[in-house]
Amino acid sequence: MTIYAIVNNLLSPESPDASNPVWTIISPAAILQGGNPFFVPDFASCYEARTALAVRIGKLGKGISPRFVGRYIESAAPAILFVASDLLQSLRENGLPWTQAISYDRALALGKFTHLSLDECKKCEVSLSLESDNANVFENRTAESLCLDVEKTVAAISRDNALKMGDIILFGISAVGPKVHPDIRTHLRMNGCDSLAFNIR
Repeated sequence: MTIYAIVNNLLSPESPDASNPVWTIISPAAILQGGNPFFVPDFASCYEARTALAVRIGKLGKGISPRFVGRYIESAAPAILFVASDLLQSLRENGLPWTQAISYDRALALGKFTHLSLDECKKCEVSLSLESDNANVFENRTAESLCLDVEKTVAAISRDNALKMGDIILFGISAVGPKVHPDIRTHLRMNGCDSLAFNIR
């Protein structure tokens, strides 16, 4: 399984260029398994919860034409990428790879995958809420702005990479997100339905 993260919003949050997708690879080891807690690491001082939409590929494809992309999308799920934001800024300023800040163990929380068509994926709404001591400390809802041009993006990735069954593409990683710290309960939803809940410790 390969995880492709579209990072246009992280490069230019003011005006991401949807016609020119930019992506990086995230290790499968970054997936936070089955509702387990996210333990805030100590290698950076600031971590943010960045929402995204995870789209899963359902069959092998290479050089996919944009008009056929819908045939390759199997399902979608809401996602959170825990970004070490201060470290990311430092890496970017020094022209270094971003891996340390976005692809460490258990950095990616995935909700429940649901079978959706291409059109349904493009209209998905992801919402994130954080609670501390039963009080809501953050709530965010993101709809169509989640997705870049799905057809062009999948076609661009498949031009140079064979997409395989089970591969995941993270669309619309938010440019900013709430800072996280221990003793928070996280709720992740897609289209208003609960998809994943876990603790931050």
